[in-house]
Amino acid sequence: MQRLQARVRRHPRSEEGAVMLVVMLILLTATAMAAVSLQSTQYELRASGYNRAAIQTQYVSEAAAVTTLAWVDATTQDQSFKKHLAAWNAITDPVGWPNLAQFGEPKLTAANRVNASRTQWIQQKTLTTIRGTPLSRPGATDGVADPIGTFGPRSGYVPGVLNEDSPDAPADYVVDMYDCRQLPNTGTAGSQVNQGGSGTLHEIQFYCVVTSRGRAFVPAAPTKRWTFQNVAYQVRRFTMAHDARGAIVTPPIIQ
Repeated sequence: MQRLQARVRRHPRSEEGAVMLVVMLILLTATAMAAVSLQSTQYELRASGYNRAAIQTQYVSEAAAVTTLAWVDATTQDQSFKKHLAAWNAITDPVGWPNLAQFGEPKLTAANRVNASRTQWIQQKTLTTIRGTPLSRPGATDGVADPIGTFGPRSGYVPGVLNEDSPDAPADYVVDMYDCRQLPNTGTAGSQVNQGGSGTLHEIQFYCVVTSRGRAFVPAAPTKRWTFQNVAYQVRRFTMAHDARGAIVTPPIIQ
């Protein structure tokens, strides 16, 4: 009888270690689930930020295309667009031609270079009277003050690309125009192009392929450098890219 009572008394004490082990397993499981949830939330927030930056970069590309089309429409009236093409065609040194290799496209040569030119907001601004940039960075004071920037105060990305001529002065966007060919016929047969004046006026139009290259990068990110075909390139490591391409027909230009 004494032995049975001793066994009964020792039985509750023998389960104390098992209870502690179960509690520890429960705490370990809860901690692991919390860690996995926290890591998953971080990944989702990071992916959401990347997706937002990608969408904003798409808007940069589309804004560059729309702004360039408006610039072409405005500069054809006074033949500035024609002078723009003539200035690029006057460059005989291939080093001064638009560098498409930086954007992963075939290099231009004398055989396939047809009125190839490049325009950025910096060049477009000199030919127009528009103040302010369509895309700005926080604290920009170019024409119109913008304290928060186009992407907002909480975005680490800013619109633009590193300017090839001056790496320390980023450009808002880059738009390449190539394969600009003069249309054989402009207007309809019998249309009157000279109204009330002497002489004969001739109208010309150009068909061009336009590629607007939208970029967004983090200014504080380090710069990645590489060399391709003896040409040095550099780009910010945290960079988003989106290109939009289309064909346009310029308004009639009076020669």
